[in-house]
Amino acid sequence: MTWRSSYPFLLAIIPVVRIAAAYPGWAKLGDVAIVVAALLAACGVVYGFALLATRRRGDRLPPLCLLGAVLALWAYPRVGTLVQQTTSLSHPVLLPLWAAATVGVIWWLVRRPALLDQVERFLTLTSAMLVGWFVLSIGFAEGRSAWAVRRSPLVRRLAQPIPVRPGARARPTRDIYLIVLDEYANAEVTGRLFGFDNHVFLDSLRKLGFVVPTVHGNYLHTLLSLPSLLNASHLAGLSDELGPRSIDRTVPDYLVEHNRTVPFLKSQGYQFVFLPSQSWQATMHSPQADREVHVRQGWDPARELTRSDFRKALTKTSLLKFIGASRHVRDHVTSSIAAIAQMPRIPGPVFTFAHVLSPHDPYVFDRNCRPAPPNPGGRRSKHEAVAYVEQIQCVNRMLLDLVSTLLRTSELAPVILLQGDHGSKTLRFDKAGSADNITLAAAKERLGAFGAYYLPDHGTELFGDSVTIVNVMGNVLRFYLDAALPREPDDMYLSVDPAPYALKRVDLRWLARDDWSPAPTSPQ
Repeated sequence: MTWRSSYPFLLAIIPVVRIAAAYPGWAKLGDVAIVVAALLAACGVVYGFALLATRRRGDRLPPLCLLGAVLALWAYPRVGTLVQQTTSLSHPVLLPLWAAATVGVIWWLVRRPALLDQVERFLTLTSAMLVGWFVLSIGFAEGRSAWAVRRSPLVRRLAQPIPVRPGARARPTRDIYLIVLDEYANAEVTGRLFGFDNHVFLDSLRKLGFVVPTVHGNYLHTLLSLPSLLNASHLAGLSDELGPRSIDRTVPDYLVEHNRTVPFLKSQGYQFVFLPSQSWQATMHSPQADREVHVRQGWDPARELTRSDFRKALTKTSLLKFIGASRHVRDHVTSSIAAIAQMPRIPGPVFTFAHVLSPHDPYVFDRNCRPAPPNPGGRRSKHEAVAYVEQIQCVNRMLLDLVSTLLRTSELAPVILLQGDHGSKTLRFDKAGSADNITLAAAKERLGAFGAYYLPDHGTELFGDSVTIVNVMGNVLRFYLDAALPREPDDMYLSVDPAPYALKRVDLRWLARDDWSPAPTSPQ
């Protein structure tokens, strides 16, 4: 193979390095390297087969055959979906048409050697320049991200050990379970927007001794909600540190992986057991963990596509999206919850943390925890609302079984924190353009997070009737372990996906209005 024939290999990896360059901190370099290596290896296999099949027809066909495969991988999903939406043609019809058109173009180019020379030269130079530019951008962003962590005042402040209050009382050290349920909205949101009364589940928790106060998130994004929960600290200073237009998630992810709760609990004799999430980067590994419980068993190509959000994003924009991975999503949720139920067997006090990516989409469970049926068609928003509620009902069933098991098998009554990181997003707060344009109803929906807590020995007194996420872990550390940790203000902030650090503090009087209409309302 000559340099002139390298263009399909370069074109194959452009979408990978482009996404990594465009979203600094959203993918580990190791994961990017694995995806690039896998793509190049697959291209090598296709090129080899094409070389064998066309060995008597010269050396011009193999690169073109590989180019056809690369275009099918990255271009067909966009073109095919657009055509499907504007016509009555389905993918089983469109794919053969695409293949026939590809063969026709290849045949046409091979018969015009002079034109093919120009096309190859253009594609090789252009793809090489793009790959080089994206790789340089990734390197620059990695250096800038590392520098941001080193110079961050917030990182330095939260790296300080949490002291114990003088004259602290001796208390039994109870196991602590922190189970974060991604995008689980509270009962007000599910009732108002989905017509779903979740009080049957909540009443069942109350009968077991849980307290279910009114809970609000402090931020609209997992990116900020998780580190604020684990550090019992606000992160509003990141806007000044990183800039309001930054999307680099390196610093908040660092604060999850190196949160100050774990060192404090370890100083009190706790082990830290960590259950990695399926794909959220900051919760896929913990350098602080004494035990990291991996529920994935064996190797499966379809499951590898869901191993990180970076891979999932690439899969959604490629031909690989037609490979079903729902079973692996279901297996990870059910296996993680089953693994948590085994934690009482570990001797000594244990802090267990799991970030469960449900009831967040993809919606893979029905209400009875069977595989969810495919989208029957019709309005997408209506289908998503029904699927979200059904997934909540399944999660409820699994959680009731889990907490009942934990309470039954624990020698000493544990602390159990069931916490949504934020509410749902059917009103599309993320499409508002800026925090100023987020409607009251969308803010209520996203800030309305679920929370239920088992707090033995009168621990419920600290929570009262309402709590915000930033104070949940702090309340536990203060009450049960006498942490000298000041309570954070219950401030709430709005921001949008393109500018997560451009935070706008919520006027609580505005948020308290009983207005769930989707029309914009002024916070003034």
